[in-house]
Amino acid sequence: MLEPGVSVSRLALEHGVNANLVRKWMKKSRAERQLPLASAFVPVQIAPDMHSGSAGDLKKTKPLSQCLPASKVSALLPNGVSLTVECAGVEVLEAIIGALGHVQTGR
Repeated sequence: MLEPGVSVSRLALEHGVNANLVRKWMKKSRAERQLPLASAFVPVQIAPDMHSGSAGDLKKTKPLSQCLPASKVSALLPNGVSLTVECAGVEVLEAIIGALGHVQTGR
């Protein structure tokens, strides 16, 4: 960006560029900086706990990893892509949510 007091015409002349073109680029740059950035936040819905019972019931059940149904994650990315992923493990679900939280907005 220009420093205060620098002549746009002189700067353009020194670099062999039309001064009006430099002014157009400056105007475009200012306008782009004023646009609000799209959020990379991905909304997550947590289903209510379907497993309830007493401690005595736990001995009679299968391990949690074997009895949970597949989880489904749906996300609408900032670039408009809709993504739906099904997974069985909590670790996989955490990895997917973590990755979606770091999606670049393209700005």
